[in-house]
Amino acid sequence: MSIIDIQNLSFSYPDRKLDAVKDVSLSVDKGEYIAILGTNGSGKSTLARLICGYLSPTSGSIVMEENLRVGLVFQSPGDQIVANIVEADTSFGPRNLKCSKEEIKRRTIGSLEAVGLQKKIMDKTRSLSQGQKQKLGVAGIIALHPDLLVLDEATSMIDPESRSQLLSLLDAWHGQGQTILHITHSLDEAHRAQRVVAMNEGQLIFDGSREEFRANNTIEGQLFGQPLSPRTFVACPSKRWIPSEDFTNDIPAGFQNDAALIFHNITFSYGQDEFSAEVERDASGPFLFDNFSLAVEAGRLTALMGPSGCGKSTLMEIAAGLLEKQNGAVYSNSRPLLALQDSDHGLFEEFVADDIAFGPRNQGISGKNLVGKVQFAMEQVGLSFEKFGERQTMSLSGGEKRKVSLAGIIAMEGQVLLFDEPTAGLDAKSRRMIMEMLLSLVKAGKTVLFTTHREDEALLAHRIVRLSPTVPVSIKEIVMDKELLSKSAPQESFEEIGMLHKQETLGGVGLLKFLSNFGGSFSAGSKNPSFIQRLPALAKYLVFFVLFIFSFVTLDLVPAAIGVACTIVYALLARYPLKGGFLAILKLLPWLLFFFLIQIFFLPSPADDPVFLSFGILVITQSKVMAGVLLLLHLVAAFVSLSVFVYSISEQEILDGLESLLYPLGKCGVPVRHVTLVAGIVFRFVPLLAQEAALIVKIQLIRGGLGEASGLIARIRILLPLLIPLTIRTLTQASILADALTSRYYS
Repeated sequence: MSIIDIQNLSFSYPDRKLDAVKDVSLSVDKGEYIAILGTNGSGKSTLARLICGYLSPTSGSIVMEENLRVGLVFQSPGDQIVANIVEADTSFGPRNLKCSKEEIKRRTIGSLEAVGLQKKIMDKTRSLSQGQKQKLGVAGIIALHPDLLVLDEATSMIDPESRSQLLSLLDAWHGQGQTILHITHSLDEAHRAQRVVAMNEGQLIFDGSREEFRANNTIEGQLFGQPLSPRTFVACPSKRWIPSEDFTNDIPAGFQNDAALIFHNITFSYGQDEFSAEVERDASGPFLFDNFSLAVEAGRLTALMGPSGCGKSTLMEIAAGLLEKQNGAVYSNSRPLLALQDSDHGLFEEFVADDIAFGPRNQGISGKNLVGKVQFAMEQVGLSFEKFGERQTMSLSGGEKRKVSLAGIIAMEGQVLLFDEPTAGLDAKSRRMIMEMLLSLVKAGKTVLFTTHREDEALLAHRIVRLSPTVPVSIKEIVMDKELLSKSAPQESFEEIGMLHKQETLGGVGLLKFLSNFGGSFSAGSKNPSFIQRLPALAKYLVFFVLFIFSFVTLDLVPAAIGVACTIVYALLARYPLKGGFLAILKLLPWLLFFFLIQIFFLPSPADDPVFLSFGILVITQSKVMAGVLLLLHLVAAFVSLSVFVYSISEQEILDGLESLLYPLGKCGVPVRHVTLVAGIVFRFVPLLAQEAALIVKIQLIRGGLGEASGLIARIRILLPLLIPLTIRTLTQASILADALTSRYYS
């Protein structure tokens, strides 16, 4: 029985001349398991969004079975997250479906167990790795128990074990009679489906059974090309992988025995308030890396592997100077350049060519030379300069965005290049092209370190380094290369012989920390037990409202000072980290002084007001100073009370408390559910924007932008390049968040 019938469906985006989906006719029967294949930009994701109702057809029709519940797992892992706590995010959909409390709990725990995130149930969503966020996106959708499950490349960023677990889940889901549409670039994932649909340039080019697809060598070859051909590797007792002798001819002369990048006794842990793309750990708890050492050979391709959350991305960011280590040092023959894993949100210029040119332009390159570098970099990743140079970055597919982010690093022509999951989300042909590109960089004398979850990609490397998810004692045994370390330089200093230079953290890391802490201050919930935390949600609201309102209504200095004192007591009762709050206020000090000066300049004063200082139009009087001090006390009290409230209340308590407060209004017909959702969105959206800003800062730092600055004017000047891209990302994120809410059946 058909549950979806698509006839002559077409769709075109406003900024594109060609249709993204063109004259597609397709029917889906209940209980079918269909794999949808196609190269990057072929229209797969657009078709999925049309089926799920996120886009309206330009022409044609989609007829769906009445009351069909559709669940779409988004392509970009972080886009589907709507809450700050894993449990709250997974339970959001069942709550919208008005399930009972027992059913919500059962679905939440069951969904998280199904994807292997049950141990993360009370963790903050911002602390998850990209792969873990991808799992969370799946959990949030299967908790809806959809009649039709649509997955848009849901395995692109997870490790092999997690991928196998997810595919087994899909098999079991299908075995229960559920309907699945799985968009994938993986041939073995396609072979698990009953039926295969293939697309190219928006059109269907194949629709048949799994057996028919296997027998059609032409279509399979068109989509996947030749498989990657691994080099011959042999294992050695130290648990490393080394190439056989016949491969050493591919290594440039003079590079065989030298190290180009050394991690020496690296100790690193994420603090409680720090923002992490990989994991969040208590600073007093286990270190992610503890006296970790690794030498990366010059002129070689090195693969870094390990399960999601083991520290691969963190190690890359340490090498690139984006994270401050607790101990140890990074040595390199040049500044390592990093292509970040989150490429979908990492493009900040409006047009493709401008984004790629950002780094070379900061290196002082201009004119024809700049255009030549951009063209070369685009050719290396398989993007035509003529076709894509003037395309808007936001209009690209996920795979195309990843290629642009890689090109932006290649264009800078660094000697040590780091690529974090460079092939994630790419089709088979593009993956092969990128891997060949990495090898060509090595043949040109570059040193390349890349992370991957794919064995076939890793086996193309000269060396494979595997990180363990456990504490770094076992990691050290695997990757410590004592022979290479001792050959490169004395252990005390790798700089003495002039080969390598110690790499310091980049100048703008302070701005990254500020954004991390700022976003963290709006992230609800703390695991630190306290008197305030044990209060019911409604009581927490009442205490906060009293302090927050009191901080603004006081008109005299003494009551205002009392208000500040009360907020400090409030912070102590909540066991709020006062040091972190004090540092956050110091970061806001320039803005506080700015508002204070506004009072001094523009506030009128009585004629008999005592004058402290008069200089031209600037007249400082007693009432102006008192008003300025009063404003500062109001702002400090408000900021501290808000920070403590957010620190001491969980995501769900925010919603429960608001519903309790607004219960009488609900009886009068006021849509209380909408009001509570808006509050939840604020606590999600503020750290989300801080994350977006941090990502833009990271990429601009890597490409030579921003830097250190002292003084208010200099800091404002440094922030100006962030305003336009952050504004664009804010509007984009608002649209994405709206889609995420829709995907969880909020109405």
